[in-house]
Amino acid sequence: MKKSVSIMLLMSLLFTMFASVGHAASVPPKLFLEGKQLVSDVDPKIENGSTLVPLAILSEGLGYEVEWEPVMKKVTIKNDSTVIELIIGEAMVKVNDVIMDIAAKPQLMNQRTMVPVRAVGELLGLEFEWKGPEREVHMFRIQPEQPAEPEPAEPEQPLPTGYITGVSMDEQSVITLIHTDVQKPGKPLVLDNPKRLAFDFKNTTFEPYFNGETRVEVADNPLLTGYKYAQFQLNPLTARLVINIGDDTGYVVTESENAIHIALMPTADIPKEPETPVEPETPVTTPPDDNNGAQFTVVLDAGHGAKDPGAYSKSMTRWEKEFNLSAALKLKAELEKDKRIHVLMTRSDDTFIELADRIKFAQDHKADLFISIHANSYDKTSVNGSETYYYRENSKALADFLHPYVLAGTGLNNRGVKKAAFKVIKETTMPAVLIEAGYLSNDGDAKALFTDSVQNKFGAEVAKGIKAYLKLK
Repeated sequence: MKKSVSIMLLMSLLFTMFASVGHAASVPPKLFLEGKQLVSDVDPKIENGSTLVPLAILSEGLGYEVEWEPVMKKVTIKNDSTVIELIIGEAMVKVNDVIMDIAAKPQLMNQRTMVPVRAVGELLGLEFEWKGPEREVHMFRIQPEQPAEPEPAEPEQPLPTGYITGVSMDEQSVITLIHTDVQKPGKPLVLDNPKRLAFDFKNTTFEPYFNGETRVEVADNPLLTGYKYAQFQLNPLTARLVINIGDDTGYVVTESENAIHIALMPTADIPKEPETPVEPETPVTTPPDDNNGAQFTVVLDAGHGAKDPGAYSKSMTRWEKEFNLSAALKLKAELEKDKRIHVLMTRSDDTFIELADRIKFAQDHKADLFISIHANSYDKTSVNGSETYYYRENSKALADFLHPYVLAGTGLNNRGVKKAAFKVIKETTMPAVLIEAGYLSNDGDAKALFTDSVQNKFGAEVAKGIKAYLKLK
């Protein structure tokens, strides 16, 4: 009898304890901003460790601008510097056009939109404190520190967010990142055990965004064993590419339109800087009074140069900048045989000229035509042939007219006339084309382009085309 009474008392006590715990867990948390309680007609709810609150609290209690799109079931929350977009039932949030994950999904409860207050608040600049025993969420606005004596300075223009849309490696051990608005990375971190290069891309994310990291293993390559890439940081926004390299691996980073190329090679193959630094050629900003009586001024632009070598030919162990300059010089020599043409070059030796300076050079000299000479590269080595690019409508006729002469000069596959927003042909105002004579990633093209007889014919044929376009007989 005593034993059964003891068991009943124990069970009664346990029931009372669990009932108390259940009652405590059912009590909705209270919200406070700067010590003042925020009240809503719908109680906040804790789910998976996150506090969901009615959308009205964010607009009425915190003073944020809130928009609701019922068709898309999308919530947009704004303050002076941040725009947050959430979709009901989705654990992804877009913050100033950058997509990231959140722990709790926004929900519809009793015809009310409930959003995770901590995730949203922290993104909008609030600090949080959870008082467990009282079941209270306290929010505080972060007060920015004011410098004692601010010095006047020019406001910095924020860089646009960059998006990496593709990462690949070709058979020549060149890793290419396809992007929009991504800045060229600085020197990488060099890590050991194993030896690695870590390239950081500032203010950059991936499109589409992904969690974790992507790994690529590379077999039977002395230059690298693999590479991986991921979103390294969200604040500041940083994407990172890590390459596992060999003991004798060097690299060269180059850029082309919407692409960054990291060419891996033995350290002995890295282009050497001249012992005596070569001062960059300063484009003339004021044209001379006359152009020697010539009827037309043609500016030839040999792409890349010096520290920017362009694409690399593994089979020929040569750089694009070498072909560009050699071909441009041969074209110049052919054009100068006709005294009615005044020929100018953006660079006439192995120097580095900024793209903006190349454009300014052509504009200042009031050029009638602008011809930029390049060679291409691609991750598939089977791709080959010659292309002629234009951007503005006043350049299309020149591109269409000149392209057959380019093909006659290179003798390579016809890849056609194409439109692309290369800076030098986009921002000049005279008819302008960019010639991609061939693909250095293709052994056949590379061998042809670095053959003297092909370069001579290229110069002669393109000169013939320019003179025909200008109606010079």
